Amino acid sequence: MARPMNHPSPRSGPEAAGAAGPGHAEKGSIVGLLTLTGAAFLSVTVEMLPTGLLPAISDSLHVPVSRAGLLVTAYALMVALLAAPLGAWTARFPRRPLLVAALGGYAISAVISALAGNFAVALAARIAGGTMHALFWAIAVGYAVRLVPPGSTGRAATFVFGGGTIAFVAGVPAGTSLGELVGWRLAFGLLAGSFVVLALALRWLLPAFPGSAAGTSAGLSRVLRTPGIGTVVAVTVVLCLGFYGFYTYVATFLRHAGVPESAVGPSLLAYGVTNGIGIFLGGVLADRRPRRSMLIAVSGLTAALGLAAAASGVVPAVLALAACGLAFGTMPVFLQAAALRVAPEAPDAASGLTTSAFNVGIGGGALLGATVLDHAGISAVPAVGAGLAVCGLVIVLFGGRAAFTGDVRSGRRRGAGAPDN
Repeated sequence: MARPMNHPSPRSGPEAAGAAGPGHAEKGSIVGLLTLTGAAFLSVTVEMLPTGLLPAISDSLHVPVSRAGLLVTAYALMVALLAAPLGAWTARFPRRPLLVAALGGYAISAVISALAGNFAVALAARIAGGTMHALFWAIAVGYAVRLVPPGSTGRAATFVFGGGTIAFVAGVPAGTSLGELVGWRLAFGLLAGSFVVLALALRWLLPAFPGSAAGTSAGLSRVLRTPGIGTVVAVTVVLCLGFYGFYTYVATFLRHAGVPESAVGPSLLAYGVTNGIGIFLGGVLADRRPRRSMLIAVSGLTAALGLAAAASGVVPAVLALAACGLAFGTMPVFLQAAALRVAPEAPDAASGLTTSAFNVGIGGGALLGATVLDHAGISAVPAVGAGLAVCGLVIVLFGGRAAFTGDVRSGRRRGAGAPDN
Protein backbone atom coordinates (compact mmCIF):
# COMPACT_ATOMS: atom_id res chain seq x y z
CA MET A 1 0.00 0.00 0.00
CA ALA A 2 1.44 3.35 -0.97
CA ARG A 3 2.14 5.81 1.79
CA PRO A 4 -0.88 8.15 1.95
CA MET A 5 -0.25 11.26 -0.11
CA ASN A 6 -2.12 13.52 2.30
CA HIS A 7 0.40 12.83 5.05
CA PRO A 8 3.76 14.41 4.19
CA SER A 9 6.57 13.13 6.34
CA PRO A 10 9.36 15.68 6.70
CA ARG A 11 12.02 14.38 9.00
CA SER A 12 12.34 16.07 12.34
CA GLY A 13 13.26 15.17 15.90
CA PRO A 14 14.13 11.53 16.36
CA GLU A 15 13.17 10.75 12.78
CA ALA A 16 15.98 12.94 11.48
CA ALA A 17 18.50 10.58 12.96
CA GLY A 18 17.23 7.93 10.58
CA ALA A 19 18.11 9.98 7.53
CA ALA A 20 21.71 8.82 7.61
CA GLY A 21 20.92 5.52 5.96
CA PRO A 22 18.51 2.61 5.60
CA GLY A 23 19.86 0.81 8.66
CA HIS A 24 19.32 3.82 10.88
CA ALA A 25 15.87 4.41 9.41
CA GLU A 26 14.87 0.79 10.06
CA LYS A 27 16.14 1.01 13.65
CA GLY A 28 14.15 4.21 14.21
CA SER A 29 11.08 2.58 12.73
CA ILE A 30 11.34 -0.40 15.09
CA VAL A 31 11.81 1.87 18.13
CA GLY A 32 8.75 3.88 17.13
CA LEU A 33 6.64 0.77 16.55
CA LEU A 34 7.69 -0.73 19.88
CA THR A 35 6.81 2.51 21.65
CA LEU A 36 3.34 2.36 20.11
CA THR A 37 3.14 -1.29 21.17
CA GLY A 38 3.75 -0.22 24.78
CA ALA A 39 1.13 2.51 24.56
CA ALA A 40 -1.40 0.09 23.10
CA PHE A 41 -0.59 -2.37 25.90
CA LEU A 42 -1.51 0.14 28.59
CA SER A 43 -4.50 1.36 26.60
CA VAL A 44 -6.11 -2.08 26.34
CA THR A 45 -5.14 -3.00 29.89
CA VAL A 46 -6.98 -0.01 31.37
CA GLU A 47 -9.91 -0.55 29.01
CA MET A 48 -10.45 -4.23 29.83
CA LEU A 49 -9.23 -4.43 33.45
CA PRO A 50 -12.76 -4.01 34.87
CA THR A 51 -13.86 -7.21 33.12
CA GLY A 52 -11.69 -9.26 35.48
CA LEU A 53 -12.59 -7.20 38.54
CA LEU A 54 -16.33 -6.56 38.09
CA PRO A 55 -17.36 -8.60 41.15
CA ALA A 56 -14.87 -6.72 43.36
CA ILE A 57 -15.78 -3.33 41.86
CA SER A 58 -19.50 -3.98 42.26
CA ASP A 59 -19.01 -4.94 45.93
CA SER A 60 -16.87 -1.86 46.61
CA LEU A 61 -19.26 0.57 44.92
CA HIS A 62 -22.38 -1.21 46.23
CA VAL A 63 -23.98 -1.90 42.85
CA PRO A 64 -24.99 -5.17 41.08
CA VAL A 65 -22.47 -6.78 38.72
CA SER A 66 -24.74 -6.05 35.75
CA ARG A 67 -24.72 -2.34 36.66
CA ALA A 68 -20.96 -2.34 37.21
CA GLY A 69 -20.74 -3.58 33.63
CA LEU A 70 -21.81 -0.06 32.61
CA LEU A 71 -18.23 0.98 33.39
CA VAL A 72 -17.26 -1.00 30.30
CA THR A 73 -20.28 0.15 28.30
CA ALA A 74 -19.77 3.88 28.99
CA TYR A 75 -16.08 3.67 28.12
CA ALA A 76 -16.83 1.90 24.85
CA LEU A 77 -19.68 4.28 24.03
CA MET A 78 -17.36 7.29 24.15
CA VAL A 79 -14.90 5.55 21.83
CA ALA A 80 -17.71 4.56 19.49
CA LEU A 81 -19.03 8.12 19.32
CA LEU A 82 -15.74 9.98 19.15
CA ALA A 83 -13.01 7.88 17.48
CA ALA A 84 -14.04 8.56 13.88
CA PRO A 85 -14.78 12.29 14.36
CA LEU A 86 -11.59 12.82 16.36
CA GLY A 87 -9.57 11.06 13.66
CA ALA A 88 -10.90 13.56 11.12
CA TRP A 89 -11.05 16.68 13.29
CA THR A 90 -7.49 16.35 14.58
CA ALA A 91 -5.90 15.36 11.27
CA ARG A 92 -4.28 18.78 10.83
CA PHE A 93 -2.57 18.69 14.23
CA PRO A 94 0.96 17.34 14.74
CA ARG A 95 0.58 13.69 15.63
CA ARG A 96 3.05 13.16 18.49
CA PRO A 97 1.67 15.87 20.85
CA LEU A 98 -1.80 14.37 20.41
CA LEU A 99 -0.55 10.95 21.46
CA VAL A 100 1.23 12.41 24.49
CA ALA A 101 -1.95 14.26 25.47
CA ALA A 102 -3.99 11.07 25.13
CA LEU A 103 -1.66 9.15 27.46
CA GLY A 104 -1.78 12.00 29.98
CA GLY A 105 -5.56 11.91 29.85
CA TYR A 106 -5.51 8.16 30.46
CA ALA A 107 -3.43 8.76 33.60
CA ILE A 108 -5.88 11.32 34.99
CA SER A 109 -8.83 9.03 34.30
CA ALA A 110 -7.14 6.11 36.04
CA VAL A 111 -6.37 8.22 39.12
CA ILE A 112 -9.99 9.33 39.39
CA SER A 113 -11.12 5.70 39.01
CA ALA A 114 -8.80 4.64 41.82
CA LEU A 115 -10.14 7.37 44.13
CA ALA A 116 -13.82 7.06 43.21
CA GLY A 117 -16.01 6.96 46.29
CA ASN A 118 -19.20 6.02 44.47
CA PHE A 119 -20.41 4.58 41.19
CA ALA A 120 -21.20 7.97 39.62
CA VAL A 121 -17.61 9.19 40.03
CA ALA A 122 -16.23 5.91 38.70
CA LEU A 123 -18.55 6.17 35.70
CA ALA A 124 -17.44 9.75 35.00
CA ALA A 125 -13.80 8.64 35.13
CA ARG A 126 -14.49 5.87 32.64
CA ILE A 127 -16.25 8.32 30.32
CA ALA A 128 -13.14 10.52 30.39
CA GLY A 129 -10.94 7.48 29.79
CA GLY A 130 -13.07 6.45 26.85
CA THR A 131 -12.58 9.89 25.29
CA MET A 132 -8.81 9.50 25.56
CA HIS A 133 -9.08 5.99 24.15
CA ALA A 134 -10.95 7.37 21.14
CA LEU A 135 -8.20 9.91 20.50
CA PHE A 136 -5.38 7.39 20.92
CA TRP A 137 -6.82 4.73 18.61
CA ALA A 138 -7.89 7.28 16.01
CA ILE A 139 -4.19 8.12 15.61
CA ALA A 140 -2.11 5.11 16.61
CA VAL A 141 -2.56 2.71 13.68
CA GLY A 142 -2.22 5.46 11.06
CA TYR A 143 0.92 6.63 12.88
CA ALA A 144 2.34 3.11 12.75
CA VAL A 145 1.60 2.81 9.03
CA ARG A 146 3.75 5.89 8.40
CA LEU A 147 6.67 4.22 10.16
CA VAL A 148 6.88 1.23 7.79
CA PRO A 149 7.58 0.81 4.06
CA PRO A 150 4.71 0.82 1.53
CA GLY A 151 2.81 -2.46 1.42
CA SER A 152 3.35 -3.24 5.12
CA THR A 153 -0.04 -2.25 6.52
CA GLY A 154 -0.49 -5.63 8.18
CA ARG A 155 2.92 -5.46 9.79
CA ALA A 156 2.27 -1.99 11.22
CA ALA A 157 -1.14 -3.00 12.53
CA THR A 158 0.36 -6.12 14.11
CA PHE A 159 2.79 -4.04 16.17
CA VAL A 160 0.01 -1.83 17.52
CA PHE A 161 -2.46 -4.62 18.14
CA GLY A 162 0.38 -6.71 19.51
CA GLY A 163 0.36 -4.31 22.45
CA GLY A 164 -3.28 -5.16 22.99
CA THR A 165 -2.45 -8.84 22.83
CA ILE A 166 0.28 -8.47 25.44
CA ALA A 167 -2.32 -6.68 27.55
CA PHE A 168 -4.55 -9.74 27.36
CA VAL A 169 -1.59 -12.07 27.99
CA ALA A 170 -0.03 -10.11 30.84
CA GLY A 171 -1.71 -6.79 31.62
CA VAL A 172 -5.30 -7.85 32.29
CA PRO A 173 -4.43 -11.14 34.08
CA ALA A 174 -1.73 -9.40 36.17
CA GLY A 175 -4.02 -6.47 36.93
CA THR A 176 -6.82 -8.86 37.87
CA SER A 177 -4.56 -10.86 40.17
CA LEU A 178 -3.15 -7.67 41.69
CA GLY A 179 -6.64 -6.29 42.18
CA GLU A 180 -7.72 -9.49 43.93
CA LEU A 181 -4.62 -9.38 46.13
CA VAL A 182 -4.40 -5.71 47.17
CA GLY A 183 -7.59 -4.16 45.79
CA TRP A 184 -8.78 -2.90 42.43
CA ARG A 185 -8.07 0.73 43.34
CA LEU A 186 -4.32 0.17 43.65
CA ALA A 187 -4.34 -1.62 40.29
CA PHE A 188 -5.77 1.50 38.63
CA GLY A 189 -3.34 3.72 40.53
CA LEU A 190 -0.35 1.78 39.24
CA LEU A 191 -1.71 2.05 35.72
CA ALA A 192 -1.91 5.82 36.09
CA GLY A 193 1.78 6.00 36.98
CA SER A 194 2.66 3.75 34.05
CA PHE A 195 0.84 6.07 31.64
CA VAL A 196 2.87 9.04 32.87
CA VAL A 197 6.15 7.19 32.35
CA LEU A 198 5.19 6.03 28.87
CA ALA A 199 3.98 9.49 27.85
CA LEU A 200 7.46 10.83 28.60
CA ALA A 201 9.09 7.96 26.71
CA LEU A 202 6.80 8.48 23.73
CA ARG A 203 7.71 12.17 23.61
CA TRP A 204 11.38 11.33 23.15
CA LEU A 205 11.29 8.09 21.17
CA LEU A 206 8.57 8.57 18.54
CA PRO A 207 9.40 10.36 15.28
CA ALA A 208 7.52 13.65 14.88
CA PHE A 209 4.97 13.65 12.06
CA PRO A 210 3.02 16.72 10.95
CA GLY A 211 -0.70 16.73 10.44
CA SER A 212 -2.33 16.80 7.03
CA ALA A 213 -3.11 20.14 5.41
CA ALA A 214 -6.19 18.49 3.85
CA GLY A 215 -7.29 16.72 7.05
CA THR A 216 -10.85 17.91 7.68
CA SER A 217 -14.14 16.17 8.38
CA ALA A 218 -14.50 15.72 4.60
CA GLY A 219 -11.96 12.91 4.94
CA LEU A 220 -14.48 10.97 7.01
CA SER A 221 -17.17 11.61 4.41
CA ARG A 222 -14.94 10.21 1.68
CA VAL A 223 -14.17 7.12 3.75
CA LEU A 224 -17.86 6.50 4.39
CA ARG A 225 -18.47 6.48 0.62
CA THR A 226 -15.58 4.11 -0.10
CA PRO A 227 -16.62 0.73 -1.57
CA GLY A 228 -16.12 -2.01 1.00
CA ILE A 229 -15.96 0.15 4.12
CA GLY A 230 -19.61 -0.52 4.95
CA THR A 231 -18.94 -4.25 5.00
CA VAL A 232 -15.89 -3.80 7.25
CA VAL A 233 -17.89 -1.67 9.70
CA ALA A 234 -20.88 -4.03 9.74
CA VAL A 235 -18.72 -7.11 10.35
CA THR A 236 -16.81 -5.31 13.08
CA VAL A 237 -19.94 -4.24 14.96
CA VAL A 238 -21.67 -7.62 14.74
CA LEU A 239 -18.63 -9.68 15.77
CA CYS A 240 -17.78 -7.36 18.66
CA LEU A 241 -21.39 -7.41 19.88
CA GLY A 242 -21.22 -11.18 20.07
CA PHE A 243 -17.74 -11.53 21.49
CA TYR A 244 -17.74 -8.72 24.03
CA GLY A 245 -21.22 -9.61 25.21
CA PHE A 246 -19.46 -12.74 26.43
CA TYR A 247 -16.04 -11.37 27.39
CA THR A 248 -17.35 -8.49 29.50
CA TYR A 249 -18.73 -11.09 31.91
CA VAL A 250 -15.88 -13.57 31.57
CA ALA A 251 -15.13 -13.49 35.30
CA THR A 252 -18.76 -14.41 36.01
CA PHE A 253 -18.56 -17.15 33.34
CA LEU A 254 -15.42 -18.63 34.87
CA ARG A 255 -16.74 -18.48 38.42
CA HIS A 256 -19.96 -20.18 37.30
CA ALA A 257 -17.88 -22.95 35.72
CA GLY A 258 -16.16 -23.57 39.05
CA VAL A 259 -12.95 -21.55 38.65
CA PRO A 260 -11.91 -20.20 42.09
CA GLU A 261 -11.69 -16.42 42.43
CA SER A 262 -7.94 -16.63 42.93
CA ALA A 263 -7.59 -18.50 39.61
CA VAL A 264 -9.58 -16.10 37.42
CA GLY A 265 -6.46 -14.06 36.59
CA PRO A 266 -4.37 -17.10 35.62
CA SER A 267 -7.31 -18.43 33.60
CA LEU A 268 -7.34 -15.19 31.61
CA LEU A 269 -3.70 -15.91 30.80
CA ALA A 270 -4.81 -18.85 28.65
CA TYR A 271 -6.97 -16.46 26.66
CA GLY A 272 -4.11 -13.98 26.38
CA VAL A 273 -1.64 -16.56 25.07
CA THR A 274 -3.95 -17.84 22.35
CA ASN A 275 -4.97 -14.26 21.54
CA GLY A 276 -1.29 -13.54 20.96
CA ILE A 277 -1.03 -16.48 18.58
CA GLY A 278 -4.11 -15.20 16.79
CA ILE A 279 -2.76 -11.71 16.31
CA PHE A 280 0.54 -13.14 15.02
CA LEU A 281 -1.37 -15.19 12.47
CA GLY A 282 -3.38 -12.09 11.60
CA GLY A 283 -0.21 -10.17 10.88
CA VAL A 284 1.11 -12.98 8.67
CA LEU A 285 -2.11 -13.40 6.69
CA ALA A 286 -3.67 -9.92 6.58
CA ASP A 287 -1.70 -8.82 3.51
CA ARG A 288 -1.73 -12.22 1.79
CA ARG A 289 -5.10 -14.00 1.95
CA PRO A 290 -7.47 -11.52 3.59
CA ARG A 291 -10.83 -12.93 2.49
CA ARG A 292 -10.10 -16.62 3.01
CA SER A 293 -8.43 -15.93 6.35
CA MET A 294 -11.34 -13.80 7.54
CA LEU A 295 -13.84 -16.55 6.70
CA ILE A 296 -11.81 -19.13 8.62
CA ALA A 297 -11.39 -16.84 11.63
CA VAL A 298 -15.09 -15.97 11.87
CA SER A 299 -16.01 -19.64 11.56
CA GLY A 300 -13.56 -20.43 14.35
CA LEU A 301 -15.04 -17.72 16.58
CA THR A 302 -18.53 -19.11 16.03
CA ALA A 303 -17.38 -22.58 17.07
CA ALA A 304 -15.46 -21.26 20.09
CA LEU A 305 -18.44 -19.33 21.45
CA GLY A 306 -20.58 -22.39 20.89
CA LEU A 307 -18.12 -24.43 22.96
CA ALA A 308 -18.30 -21.81 25.72
CA ALA A 309 -22.09 -22.05 25.74
CA ALA A 310 -21.89 -25.83 26.14
CA ALA A 311 -18.97 -25.84 28.62
CA SER A 312 -19.57 -27.40 32.03
CA GLY A 313 -16.64 -27.57 34.41
CA VAL A 314 -13.35 -25.76 34.79
CA VAL A 315 -11.34 -27.39 32.00
CA PRO A 316 -13.97 -27.05 29.21
CA ALA A 317 -14.60 -23.44 30.21
CA VAL A 318 -10.92 -22.48 30.09
CA LEU A 319 -10.39 -24.36 26.81
CA ALA A 320 -13.40 -22.58 25.26
CA LEU A 321 -12.02 -19.24 26.42
CA ALA A 322 -8.63 -20.08 24.90
CA ALA A 323 -10.32 -20.99 21.59
CA CYS A 324 -12.09 -17.62 21.63
CA GLY A 325 -8.73 -15.95 22.11
CA LEU A 326 -7.21 -17.67 19.09
CA ALA A 327 -10.10 -16.82 16.77
CA PHE A 328 -10.79 -13.28 17.96
CA GLY A 329 -7.09 -12.40 18.15
CA THR A 330 -6.95 -12.18 14.37
CA MET A 331 -9.90 -9.78 14.10
CA PRO A 332 -8.33 -6.41 14.99
CA VAL A 333 -5.54 -6.90 12.44
CA PHE A 334 -7.81 -8.23 9.70
CA LEU A 335 -10.43 -5.52 10.17
CA GLN A 336 -8.10 -2.53 10.59
CA ALA A 337 -5.93 -3.68 7.68
CA ALA A 338 -9.06 -4.02 5.53
CA ALA A 339 -10.18 -0.49 6.40
CA LEU A 340 -6.73 0.95 5.67
CA ARG A 341 -6.53 -0.91 2.36
CA VAL A 342 -9.85 0.36 1.06
CA ALA A 343 -9.11 3.95 2.15
CA PRO A 344 -5.31 4.44 1.99
CA GLU A 345 -5.70 8.17 1.32
CA ALA A 346 -7.32 8.79 4.73
CA PRO A 347 -5.72 6.40 7.23
CA ASP A 348 -6.64 8.32 10.39
CA ALA A 349 -10.30 8.64 9.41
CA ALA A 350 -10.45 4.97 8.34
CA SER A 351 -8.76 3.82 11.53
CA GLY A 352 -11.03 6.02 13.63
CA LEU A 353 -14.11 4.68 11.89
CA THR A 354 -13.07 1.08 12.54
CA THR A 355 -12.24 1.92 16.14
CA SER A 356 -15.70 3.45 16.53
CA ALA A 357 -17.24 0.30 15.08
CA PHE A 358 -15.26 -1.87 17.49
CA ASN A 359 -16.51 0.12 20.42
CA VAL A 360 -20.12 0.19 19.28
CA GLY A 361 -19.77 -3.57 19.49
CA ILE A 362 -17.93 -3.50 22.82
CA GLY A 363 -20.40 -1.16 24.50
CA GLY A 364 -23.43 -2.74 22.91
CA GLY A 365 -22.06 -6.17 23.75
CA ALA A 366 -21.72 -5.22 27.41
CA LEU A 367 -25.35 -4.08 27.45
CA LEU A 368 -26.50 -7.15 25.55
CA GLY A 369 -24.55 -9.43 27.86
CA ALA A 370 -26.04 -7.75 30.92
CA THR A 371 -29.56 -8.21 29.55
CA VAL A 372 -29.01 -11.87 28.69
CA LEU A 373 -27.28 -12.46 32.03
CA ASP A 374 -30.18 -10.98 33.99
CA HIS A 375 -32.90 -12.82 32.06
CA ALA A 376 -31.37 -16.13 30.95
CA GLY A 377 -28.20 -16.72 32.95
CA ILE A 378 -24.52 -16.76 32.11
CA SER A 379 -24.64 -19.89 29.93
CA ALA A 380 -26.89 -18.11 27.44
CA VAL A 381 -24.43 -15.22 26.96
CA PRO A 382 -21.91 -17.10 24.76
CA ALA A 383 -24.78 -18.80 22.93
CA VAL A 384 -26.10 -15.40 21.84
CA GLY A 385 -22.54 -14.46 20.88
CA ALA A 386 -22.26 -17.53 18.66
CA GLY A 387 -25.47 -16.53 16.89
CA LEU A 388 -24.10 -13.06 16.19
CA ALA A 389 -20.86 -14.57 14.90
CA VAL A 390 -22.92 -16.53 12.38
CA CYS A 391 -24.43 -13.22 11.26
CA GLY A 392 -20.91 -11.85 10.84
CA LEU A 393 -19.97 -14.85 8.71
CA VAL A 394 -22.94 -14.20 6.45
CA ILE A 395 -21.88 -10.55 6.01
CA VAL A 396 -18.33 -11.57 5.06
CA LEU A 397 -19.67 -14.13 2.58
CA PHE A 398 -22.25 -11.94 0.87
CA GLY A 399 -21.05 -8.38 1.58
CA GLY A 400 -18.97 -6.40 -0.88
CA ARG A 401 -15.87 -8.35 -1.90
CA ALA A 402 -13.84 -5.11 -1.92
CA ALA A 403 -13.71 -5.23 1.89
CA PHE A 404 -11.40 -8.22 2.18
CA THR A 405 -9.41 -8.35 -1.04
CA GLY A 406 -5.77 -7.41 -1.29
CA ASP A 407 -4.78 -3.84 -2.21
CA VAL A 408 -8.19 -3.02 -3.70
CA ARG A 409 -7.38 0.68 -4.02
CA SER A 410 -3.75 0.41 -5.13
CA GLY A 411 -4.39 -0.76 -8.65
CA ARG A 412 -2.56 -4.06 -8.24
CA ARG A 413 -3.80 -6.74 -10.58
CA ARG A 414 -4.12 -10.35 -9.56
CA GLY A 415 -1.37 -12.46 -11.01
CA ALA A 416 1.92 -13.96 -10.04
CA GLY A 417 2.74 -13.01 -6.52
CA ALA A 418 -0.61 -11.31 -5.93
CA PRO A 419 -2.54 -12.05 -2.78
CA ASP A 420 -4.65 -15.18 -2.78
CA ASN A 421 -7.99 -13.84 -1.60
